Amino acid sequence: MGKVLKKRLYNGGTMTESMYWSRIRSALRSAFRYWVPAQNALNKASRKSQNVNTKIKKEYQCNKCKEWYKRSEVEIDHVVECGSLKKYSELVPFLKKLTVEDVNGFQVLCKPCHKEKGLLYKKEKKQQKRRCSDFS
Repeated sequence: MGKVLKKRLYNGGTMTESMYWSRIRSALRSAFRYWVPAQNALNKASRKSQNVNTKIKKEYQCNKCKEWYKRSEVEIDHVVECGSLKKYSELVPFLKKLTVEDVNGFQVLCKPCHKEKGLLYKKEKKQQKRRCSDFS
């Protein structure tokens, strides 16, 4: 049996629906990358570097493991996940969660802790979807 190709209905027949929403999600995240409350959360989790390398000026504490890291080793995380963006009806809720005004809506996580949180979120979402389908 051959591979089933998805219809490319967007961007002049060059993009599938999944590609379309992925591009929008990525563009929105990029546009709000320097959101002030998120940057304030980053500053709140920082201290003057204790590292012997004097080129490193600040360190950031992971909210989960409480270890200190240089900037390239941490990520700003939304405390409440932004969720999926796969259809027009999800656009406004996604934007509201993406652009939280409260500094406490963000946390700094080291990359391993952030990845773990993301995998856990996906696993929970999959289990929730499975439970909902049990009632169908």
